[in-house]
Amino acid sequence: MALYRQIFIEFWKDPKVTEEMSAEDRYTLLYLLTNPHTTQIGIYQITKRQIAFDLGYSTESVGAILERFEKLLGLIKYNRETREIAIKNWGKYNLKRGGKPVLDCIKGELAKVKDKTLIEYVAKSIPNESIKELFLRNVNVTPTWSGQEEEQEEEQEQEEEQEQQQEKEQQQEKEERNVVVDEIKKAFNSFDDKTIKSIEDSFKKKGKDINYLLEKIDITKKANTNNAAGYLISAITNDYKSSINNAKCFIPQVKTRYHNINQTFMNYDPDELERLLRESQKGKFQ
Repeated sequence: MALYRQIFIEFWKDPKVTEEMSAEDRYTLLYLLTNPHTTQIGIYQITKRQIAFDLGYSTESVGAILERFEKLLGLIKYNRETREIAIKNWGKYNLKRGGKPVLDCIKGELAKVKDKTLIEYVAKSIPNESIKELFLRNVNVTPTWSGQEEEQEEEQEQEEEQEQQQEKEQQQEKEERNVVVDEIKKAFNSFDDKTIKSIEDSFKKKGKDINYLLEKIDITKKANTNNAAGYLISAITNDYKSSINNAKCFIPQVKTRYHNINQTFMNYDPDELERLLRESQKGKFQ
């Protein structure tokens, strides 16, 4: 493996680079030309997951960039089955000089290419005739895949699919969290971040949808309590219900040492109901 790769200054003068590429595109292209997986022949194996990890992008973003490079800009070809990438003009800038050491290196690398059509794709831009001839001699060579290589390819594909699924789930969870936080802030703009986090955690433990939260927010606002945050957490945790006869009422699920109560009360919170119940039982069982 080479210790460095050459980037000609013409790169920054190319109209395709300066006019048709975004900063993200240029960054990715420079990576494809210089990363540690590159070879002397401009064809190498790399997964989208690896590119995403090195660049700090999502695998979906990398997939979109590679598709743009291949179909719109005509810079590369990428085989999604063998996970091999070929740089179209690699030979134009990197395969000008021959010699036995260079030819031996190229020959060894060409033998490892699985998708032989990529060899022909790169060969078109090679100015050196001896190197170009060596490329073309390997186009029709039948590749030999071992069973172990096929298993490794399948494992890489499964890992990439799992990674994409995890990213989708994380993104969905993030979007759902943003909705929850926005609804809480919209209803109670005086709550600080710590209070919102406590409410969010209580809601997350219930495993309910956003309508459940909106219902408890509505009940809390109509309760006209001085401790709205505590009341909302209690409403979420204990599943307070709006009364049919009066919107200001709720049906709390209160457990006492004597029995369970599931009855409609007006303008009482759980602590007040507990106190009233205890007072009403004094002396009855003495």
